[in-house]
Formats: sequence, C-alpha cells, structure tokens
Amino acid sequence: MLPQNYYVGFTPAVEQLVVFKGLLALTAFGTDLNDIGKCHIWVMREYGVAESWTKKAVSMDWIDNFYGCTDNGELLIQNATGLVLFDPESLNENVLAIEDFNWVDYTANSMESLVLVNDV
Repeated sequence: MLPQNYYVGFTPAVEQLVVFKGLLALTAFGTDLNDIGKCHIWVMREYGVAESWTKKAVSMDWIDNFYGCTDNGELLIQNATGLVLFDPESLNENVLAIEDFNWVDYTANSMESLVLVNDV
C-alpha cells in the first residue's frame, strides 16, 4: 500500500519506512532527472487509506546514510559534513559535534507498549 509511482522522475538510492511526526511515512533519498539531490517524504495522512499519501520534496545534497526521524520531524542523516539533523520544513541543518559516530549504526528505537507478554 505504498504510494503509487512514487519513483516517477526520481531515482531513489535510500528508502525507508518511518514514523514522521506520528504518521506512517516513506522517505526516499536520491536524484531527479537533472541529477539534483532530492529527499521525498511521502506521509500517509490517514492510516490504511492509500489515497491519503501526500508528498513533500526537498532539494538536498547527497547523503551517505539515513538513520530515522525525531519526534518533531527532523531527519538524522550522515552526509559529507558528518552526522546532521536536517529539518525538511525550514531546510536548516544542525551538524552534531560527534567525533566518532560509527555507533549510530547500532542504535535501536525503543517504544513503550501495553501489550502483555505471556499474559502477565
């Protein structure tokens, strides 16, 4: 139930399903037909409704890796500058002053749950 034809006119290199501002989203980083770096964020406004996908496209430099989103919608990426928080609304980049950020590959998201384990 991904957005139909989300790759038209766009060559994605990195794609990931994420939670973006509390909504299901597909992030895709790549280049357009003019070889300009782009980030497409497809957000499902109404969960389970395929017609509710909306797209935001942002021009940006090439990324080396995408790690996820913060609760307020910033994207945690690795680019030529290093580890960066990128705000797709304001286009601000906040370079994180972390010298050795190789540990980022080994982080995991944690979420509280009310699901019972073994009915306990």
